[in-house]
Amino acid sequence: MHNSHESAIGQSFYKIPRFSGRIVGIWPMYKRSWATNLICAFSFFVILVGACGENLYGIANLDNLIRALEAFCPGSTKAVSVLKLSIFVIHHREWHELVERLRVILYSSRSYEAQKTLVSKSTIANRLSLLLVSSGSITNTAFNIQPLIMGLYRWAYGIPGQVDLPFNIILPAFATMPSFFPLTYLLLTASGACTVFTFSFVDGFFLCSCLYISGIFRVIQLDIRSIFFPLDELEIYTPSENDQIRTQLVGIVERHNAIIDLCTDITRQFTVIVLMHFLSAAFVLCSTILDIMLSLAVAGTLYDIEWYKCDVATRKMILMILRRSQRAKSIQVPFFTPSLPAFSSILSTTGSYIALLKTFL
Repeated sequence: MHNSHESAIGQSFYKIPRFSGRIVGIWPMYKRSWATNLICAFSFFVILVGACGENLYGIANLDNLIRALEAFCPGSTKAVSVLKLSIFVIHHREWHELVERLRVILYSSRSYEAQKTLVSKSTIANRLSLLLVSSGSITNTAFNIQPLIMGLYRWAYGIPGQVDLPFNIILPAFATMPSFFPLTYLLLTASGACTVFTFSFVDGFFLCSCLYISGIFRVIQLDIRSIFFPLDELEIYTPSENDQIRTQLVGIVERHNAIIDLCTDITRQFTVIVLMHFLSAAFVLCSTILDIMLSLAVAGTLYDIEWYKCDVATRKMILMILRRSQRAKSIQVPFFTPSLPAFSSILSTTGSYIALLKTFL
């Protein structure tokens, strides 16, 4: 049983993040091959093209806020993915060292209960990481196939028009010419896919690291209990028993110090990533909510048309639409309604909690 669990934790160690990271060439290695660097360079290029083009499109269309937000949401995600990819490539040896240190600590506990606990944590981590890859891939697939479906529909019914690109983006004029259009479409498809694998790797890596560390702390608790459990019925420990306890506690103290140092190093490496990820996620969330709340613009459009030229029945219909559109739509979530004031309050509260928790560390 011991060997099977040790094998299981080895097979599941960063399984899903490792898969995603190798696809885009950023899985931590001590020495990177030319093939890995080539894959990474291609991923960096296509994501950077998407990030620049989509954010430029949003800036150029600020007069049409809906179109701008539709470009900024994926564009900001790709911009942060460029940052994440760069950090992991530049510091690949430091990341490799952290992975190996964590691997050693995970394997240092040989008991069945310890390995069972760690396997359970690893299974949860990989399932959540798989959810990241799956949800991102589904979203990217939807972006890529929607223009194709619309183009097929127009072709089937003889409606004039051409296939649009999967993302709102500004590109050089030659990139949208008929001869280059298929290649451009494929590159943008690759840009979305590389973005998915980059953020699923980085976020999955962070998620797995946190759950592994949590499992190690649980194992330390188990080891402490196992030291004192045989001595529960004794009222006072003898000198020999105290010596034995101290000897066993030395190993626990060493592992405890090692995992604390590892936590510090991982936190230091992830500081910028977590900050940018939080800001980009908040921006995407607020942009999406704001996009929905822009239903108020329908009222302005109705008011600007020459409605006074219509008969009474048509005016009543316009008035009904006008009144309904003046009620801003919002996404209802438990405990609060998303809005700009609520977002500001969340940021303020989060900062306060972080400052409070930091005083205890």
